Order: sequence, then C-alpha cells, then structure tokens
Amino acid sequence: MSIVKTKILTSSIVILAALSICSAAQAMENQNNKQQSAYQPVADVAAGQAQVVYYRSGDMSKAAKNADIYVDGEFQTALPPAMYTAFCVPAGRHSLGAYIGDDPLYKGKKENLREIMLETGKTYYAEVDESALNVLNVVKKSQATPVLLNTKHQDVLLSRASAVTPCKYLYTDHVLSGDVLFDFGKYSERDLKPEGREAIHKLAQTEMPDAKITVIGHTDPIGKESRNLVLGLKRAQTVRNILIENGIKTENVTISSSGSKEPLATGCESQSRTLKIQCYAPDRRVVIRISRH
Repeated sequence: MSIVKTKILTSSIVILAALSICSAAQAMENQNNKQQSAYQPVADVAAGQAQVVYYRSGDMSKAAKNADIYVDGEFQTALPPAMYTAFCVPAGRHSLGAYIGDDPLYKGKKENLREIMLETGKTYYAEVDESALNVLNVVKKSQATPVLLNTKHQDVLLSRASAVTPCKYLYTDHVLSGDVLFDFGKYSERDLKPEGREAIHKLAQTEMPDAKITVIGHTDPIGKESRNLVLGLKRAQTVRNILIENGIKTENVTISSSGSKEPLATGCESQSRTLKIQCYAPDRRVVIRISRH
C-alpha cells in the first residue's frame, strides 16, 4: 500500500510541477499582453557603473519568438518585438548577447559570447540582431531613440544575471509631453491645459519640497533656432511657476532650454505642415529633472 501511495504522490508532484510551469508561461503571456510602460529616456549613472539599454524593433501585436538577453552567460530577460530592457553592471569587460528562439537548449549561455568593454558612467544602446548571426549591435543613442519611442518596457521577468546591479542614477527625468501642456506655439500659464497642470501637480506631490530640480524645455525644429530656444525657456518657466505653487522651494528649481537641439522624431521634414507638426510631437516636451546625488 505504501508503494502505491508513493507512486501516486510522485505522479501528483510531477503533474503539479507541469501545471506550475504552464501557469508561469501563461502568466508571462498575459503580462506581455498587458499595457507595458512606454519608453522613457534613461538617466546617466554614477561612476563605477555602466548602463545597457537592449531593445528590439518590430510589431508587438504579431506572434514571434522571444529574444533571450544574456549578461556574462546568465539570463537577464526575454524581449518580444517592440520591447526594451535597461540594466546596470559594474564598469569593465562583460559579454552580452541576444538570442531569438533560444529555448530549450539556451545556447546563449555558452556559445557566441560577445565581449565589450563598458566604460564607467556611460550608457550603451544595443539592438537585437534579428538574424541568426547573434551580432552584438551597439548603436548610437541618436539611432536608437526613434526605435525606442515605439517600444514598451519589459519588466515582467526577474533577472538571473549576477553581474546586474541596481542602477545608481544621478538624476530622475520626468518627461511631460509639450502637447499635453500647451497648444502648438503656446507657453504662458494662461495657455496651460488642465491636464498639464494636473500632471505637474501630481509630480510635485511625489517629490520632497527640498528636491533639487531643473526644468528643461524642448521644442520641435519648426521655425528659427533662436526662437525655439526662447520658446523652450518660456515653457520651462511656466512649469517652474506651477511647481513652486505646489510647494517646491523657489531656490531649488532652475530652468534651461535645449530648444530644438535634442530631437527625438525622424523622417518628418518632407511632410506637409499639418503632418509635420504631428510627426514632431515627441520633440515638444518639458523635462523635469530631479537630482539624486
């Protein structure tokens, strides 16, 4: 009788383990189908660390095998199309890799390891190679940003890479869409939209009153560069005023303008004016930067 009970118990454990794996897989699929957080530009990291933003282009709605991301031969995360991950490691030499359809053998842990020297305080952008060559495709920020703007953050899976450590950011950027704050070309407090005012109010409530804050205005490239610098500064000033109204200390909030010098949108120039304004929407933004160190 005890032997029968043992067999039944063993079978039950196997079945439960199988169900657990299926449940985990289903949970991941359900999570991936949920609305993930949209891409936010990453901040600089402290000395001693390097940051990697690994991203994948493509259409999230189409079925495709995941790209498994490895750091020093250990699993970091899995990226479906149109998703990204950002992580930090100690500065120095590391191996990175992205392998599509790597299961069940998980060759990425041992084969085709691509080494790279990651310098202290720097951020690196790597795009998943969709071919079978598993090339480590490190690109410039300007090349990565237009693709990243159409991605979501993959934060469902826990990293198993022992080299990955919590990022020590020098600051935190909160990016507010210029079109949420103002109509095209507007900048004053009377022009501030209710939803924009509410967004600033909520942000002020989440930060300590003595936080050191820089408000940076960005514009699209339509019009003269000198006028865009002024427009960016005026918008930053308006946002600063609202922050102060909501309890942030006056002496702790400074402003600056980048004008149209740090664009995000691409491929807009040849379009009609109406479409061009829509295309350049990501460029019109106000960044509220909270210093952490």
